[in-house]
Amino acid sequence: MSTISSDQTTPQHGDLRDLIPHPFSAAGTVVVGPQDTLIAAWQKMQQHGISQLPVMEGERIVGMLDESDVLLHVYGDEARFHEPVVEAMVSKLDKVNMAAPIEVLLPVFDRGHVAIVMNGEQFVGLVTRIDLLNYLRSKVG
Repeated sequence: MSTISSDQTTPQHGDLRDLIPHPFSAAGTVVVGPQDTLIAAWQKMQQHGISQLPVMEGERIVGMLDESDVLLHVYGDEARFHEPVVEAMVSKLDKVNMAAPIEVLLPVFDRGHVAIVMNGEQFVGLVTRIDLLNYLRSKVG
């Protein structure tokens, strides 16, 4: 079981929150709503240089939308870009508790997913493969 140790540059919690570069509570996570259009979601992805978005209803995460979801939904009928995100999002989510060891992330990443870090029912943020690699790289100086 790995523990998360601190570095001097960012506040450390000693849990998976330390791997989240853009916490939801700090308004750092780019999100989309289930009724937003796919074109609006795609534009957010492009604007922020990201490949996935949490789908939020207020403070509650209800889905994830990534570039593959958009592509598969609109391919062959580009007019579907005007449909709501809820039509293309994934609602089976890989949620992990923020107190879980880092090892719980590996099977999530192996499935090609992003880890959705939770504090009980509260969405904390996302951890991607790159976030974990950046964290591990920071440990070697």
